[in-house]
Amino acid sequence: MSKPNKKVYRLGQLRQDAAEKSGSTIDFEIDGTEFSIAAPGFFPDAAHKAMQDKSALGLAKALLGDRYDDYAAAGGSADDLGHLLAAWAEDQGTDLPKS
Repeated sequence: MSKPNKKVYRLGQLRQDAAEKSGSTIDFEIDGTEFSIAAPGFFPDAAHKAMQDKSALGLAKALLGDRYDDYAAAGGSADDLGHLLAAWAEDQGTDLPKS
């Protein structure tokens, strides 16, 4: 129950606003094969867990999901996603989440 005069935040609207501000995905390609991962702020919980565990491979698998095998077959590595996220953060003028 909400208190009088207290603002109620709508998570759906907050997500939409954040997506409009910086995008909810990061799109990239390897030799013409397109991939997409969630942008920071839209990471699945498994990605945060992998970051806490300091597992670059776990993060890559959490972000790419069922496309991980295609990504690896195309020559992508867990470290490549680290470079991608760093470049995205620089373009956004922000830092990557610590988890």
